[in-house]
Amino acid sequence: MEANRLEVLIVDDQVTARRGMELVLGDAGFGVTVAPDNPDQALADLRTGGHHVALVEICRCRGDGVALAKAALEAGDGAPLVLSTRWGAPSGALRAASRLGAPGLVLTASPVATVMEALRTVAGGGRFVDPSVAALVAETDAARRVAELSPREREVLELLADGYRGPEIAAQLFLSLETVRTHVRNAATKLGARTRVQAAAMVAAERGQR
Repeated sequence: MEANRLEVLIVDDQVTARRGMELVLGDAGFGVTVAPDNPDQALADLRTGGHHVALVEICRCRGDGVALAKAALEAGDGAPLVLSTRWGAPSGALRAASRLGAPGLVLTASPVATVMEALRTVAGGGRFVDPSVAALVAETDAARRVAELSPREREVLELLADGYRGPEIAAQLFLSLETVRTHVRNAATKLGARTRVQAAAMVAAERGQR
């Protein structure tokens, strides 16, 4: 591995797209290795190291790219991942990709400069999300945090979102007012909300999407 050269592993079984990215990155000074089309072999390459970062197209024709990326992330012993997919991908692949928590996410239609910035940022230990999908990722992250609430915390916030006040919630759920306040504080912390109103709004928004 040459000093100061970023080594990239490309995982994409769409030959034309893969070859185009390989040429573009190579011309820009990246070291490029292409993973085998076989998903098991591709996962082995993702886990063996030897690369600074991997660019994984998750809408793979021969295999489940989401499952492949998830397995690589859970193993945690390979290069950091930049996931690539497209708007309108089958089976909600873009939303699935945003849920995986990989440090990088770009679109197949993203400008080459954006992909390169993502690769460099993630290889350096940072996180990069294509600005065009940042809102989707934020929405998905909020839904994930709401899902981590306990049933009681969620129930309290739903009532708060419906306009009930603390004493009314306490009476309806047969809880003390202090217990209600504790649930609200704990839920707000889990959600990363600054106020109880914001916490309730996050739960209400997620409820409206079900």
